Amino acid sequence: MNQLLLYFSKHPWIGLGIILFISAIASSQVDKLEVRISANEMLVQNNQEQEYYRQVLSLFGDEQISLLYLSSDNLLARDKLEALKQSIARLKKQPYVERVESLFSVPWIKTVDGYLDKKPYLDPDKLPDSPQQAQHILEEARKNPFLRNVLLSPDKDIMAVAIVLKKADRDNPAWNDETITNDLNSIAASLKPFYATSFSVGFPQVRTEIAERIRTEQLHLFPLAVAALLIALFLLLRQLIDILLPIMTAAFSILWTFGFMGATDIPINVVTSIIPILLIIVGSTEDIHLLSEFRHGQKSGLDATASLKHMSRRMGGIVLLTFITTYLGFLSVGLSRIEVLWQFGLVASTGLALNFLATIILIPSVLSLAGKWQLDGKSRIYSGKSYLLAKRYWEWLWRHRRSIIVFFLAWTLVAIIGIPRIHINHNAIDSLGKDSEVRQKIELINQNLAGLESLSIIVDSGIEDTFLKVRYLEELEQIQKYIREKGWSESTTSFADHLSMLNGAFQELDEPLMPESDDIITELMIFLKHDDVKAYITEDYSHARILVRHSIESSEKLQAVIEDLQQFIDHNLDSGLEARITGDSVLTLSATNAMIRGQLQSIALLLVIIVLIIGVLFTELKVGLLAALPNFFPVIVMFGFMGYMEIPLNIGTTMAAAIAIGIAVDDTLHFMLRYNRELKARKNHNIAMEHSIYGEALPVVSTSIALIAGFLVFTQASFEPVVQFGALGALVIATALVADFIITPLAVSSLRLVTIWDVLSLRLRKNVLEKSALFKNLKPWQIRQFILSGRMVEYAKGDFVFRRSEVSTELFVLLTGKVDVCLPDQEGSCNLLEQFYPGDVFGDVALFANIPRKTDAVAVEHSTVLVLTREGIERTMRHRPLISARIFANLTADLSRRMIKLISKQQLRSRSGNHQKGGKS
Repeated sequence: MNQLLLYFSKHPWIGLGIILFISAIASSQVDKLEVRISANEMLVQNNQEQEYYRQVLSLFGDEQISLLYLSSDNLLARDKLEALKQSIARLKKQPYVERVESLFSVPWIKTVDGYLDKKPYLDPDKLPDSPQQAQHILEEARKNPFLRNVLLSPDKDIMAVAIVLKKADRDNPAWNDETITNDLNSIAASLKPFYATSFSVGFPQVRTEIAERIRTEQLHLFPLAVAALLIALFLLLRQLIDILLPIMTAAFSILWTFGFMGATDIPINVVTSIIPILLIIVGSTEDIHLLSEFRHGQKSGLDATASLKHMSRRMGGIVLLTFITTYLGFLSVGLSRIEVLWQFGLVASTGLALNFLATIILIPSVLSLAGKWQLDGKSRIYSGKSYLLAKRYWEWLWRHRRSIIVFFLAWTLVAIIGIPRIHINHNAIDSLGKDSEVRQKIELINQNLAGLESLSIIVDSGIEDTFLKVRYLEELEQIQKYIREKGWSESTTSFADHLSMLNGAFQELDEPLMPESDDIITELMIFLKHDDVKAYITEDYSHARILVRHSIESSEKLQAVIEDLQQFIDHNLDSGLEARITGDSVLTLSATNAMIRGQLQSIALLLVIIVLIIGVLFTELKVGLLAALPNFFPVIVMFGFMGYMEIPLNIGTTMAAAIAIGIAVDDTLHFMLRYNRELKARKNHNIAMEHSIYGEALPVVSTSIALIAGFLVFTQASFEPVVQFGALGALVIATALVADFIITPLAVSSLRLVTIWDVLSLRLRKNVLEKSALFKNLKPWQIRQFILSGRMVEYAKGDFVFRRSEVSTELFVLLTGKVDVCLPDQEGSCNLLEQFYPGDVFGDVALFANIPRKTDAVAVEHSTVLVLTREGIERTMRHRPLISARIFANLTADLSRRMIKLISKQQLRSRSGNHQKGGKS
């Protein structure tokens, strides 16, 4: 990544050419992008429930219905019926209408002069002549279970016309929801002079309103998101180029993402419509960190070229890592297998990847051309803040750490108590705001009729003509009776109701009556065509369907109803029958359960990945666990907030936690890596922490404020789940910001963080280390753990590694070059005692004896030395006792070998008459 940033900083025109080339390709696909809303997108794809429902629809048919709702006094007055008759005639002429069901078409089954009469309740050619006749027709129609609470209110002057739509034809440009909605609204409007209330409503109207709101909100929210980012960047960075670059990268990534959506036929819907704004606010985070590091280099006195090298070296690997965590956060949303969330996860993560590509190409390219253009080289808002402020903050934080920890534990406990209060709501209608005209119409239908929602109970015997027998029809009637007694539905209909109506007509009864014997059923079937009842019974009469219309909006209540109903069926249904509940409502519940599982899986998987990535990055699993703390805490707070504020778990809020974690962990990583770098350079924990807080304040606060402002833009949307998503996202980012400057410093304060980049820089010396006597019988990872508690120091020829009389606090391992250890005399010369080569250990005797140095150590040539401090060695002894035990065994063996070698030299000199005294370091 460092090389890529450097490459585009050296070849900016190539980078800009790549940007324009990708943009040209994306532009060619944008015209294929369309706004498309589908109820199926809210469901779990390719699961058993959906497959079974498809089989049910193939048996009983699939009808898409819109309602024409009418209310008025004197509902069947002649002038009203004349107008309604003309409107129905207009409806039948529409190419998308299959048929129209109303009192003008539903048969009034009765016996006239001994003959069965199936004429409709209203004869188009002979309308009621008097109010009394009209009232009689209404009373008779209300006895019909297929009309009562479906097309006719049982106790109010309200009726409806059912418009059965043909299957949509996407290849026909005139065949779309907007056309259907406009036509039906026009017909409903023509009836307003005759009826107190007249409107049309159905899923085409719902989809049309959602699509229109998406278009409107894109025009409304997009400028707000840009403005929020511009204001945040201006206040915090105050650089013209720095303000424009994040907007430029966002613009290109949005164009590329739209091209990707057009090429893959992924539409703009309720959820994917928020992706452009997310790219504006989320995509800016890495831009800010890169720009901040570039300006830091300039502030240090570097020119633009050197500042770009500084930015690439310091931030290249970090931005790649933070991109990966954010990318995984977006991608994990699709784990629920709900199509709309799967689409969001795919498109958002791809868009983020494209944004990252635009960032690493555009920022170094533009900065290399215009990086010297700046206002003052630093943020005004932080110009008065000094290192002293960070120092005092850390001292305060450390001094009150126990009280702070207790406070956060109490906060966490309060949030956990609120979590069980969270309720679930996956009703698609609730995506519309409470001020939505379509939603208000649907609520009116739910109040006065049976409602637009439905579920089906499929009873299967596997034997032909089963449901031509009274005993099995009574099984259907028993289930329907239980549902009515429970008050779950105002309309349950089945094949049994058809036969009861027919039987009541033959016996000239006022009410429908179930046939008493199989023989009567056989006689009744002479007058019944299967086409009249195909929505309720299969042609071989082995499968029966009970259609239950309801107005239950709460997912939790609906779940309880279905569980209760299924339990009743399991305990009371004839053993020769099997029953299964299905329908749109059941699929919605299945999607709700999948959504909850996906939410939990996303959060768990993301936290595990974060722990593993950071654990590998710092070669310490517990560091990964500590890094998860400041990111897990905001999630607990978010769920607790949802419980206390009664914010439901829905299609919008289910995305908030995973996305926010993926974003928030970036700042945690930046802080931890900064701390590690400062700790290595300054060798003092407190000073390193103070510099980390001071150095990360601007970029972390900048990105967090930009993110909070961006998420708050979503609260201006009209879709409730999107509003809640924005509010919760802002809450998580704000809480994560607090955690990053409180929990993170306290959590890492007791650790020495080891980065993988340091490990990689030592791989060239692998052979030297593994052959060193100090690391004998140690595995490579154990060697890395030990040596990375120290630091590397370069010495030029003639430099002293240490001098006589210095305090002994360090142990040395020679990596490259050559070092002489000698004993200085009073005349100023130095008597050579021993030469050390790569892999040798020196400086150990005085260190462990805790006495001043007795010798000098001089680099004979340019040398690299690994310096291990007493503090670092003692820390390793505490945390890695097995490694420490092996190290000390090796030191003992090496020291013994050197002592024997020294004694042998002394004996040899004694024999030759050369008497000299010497000592080891």
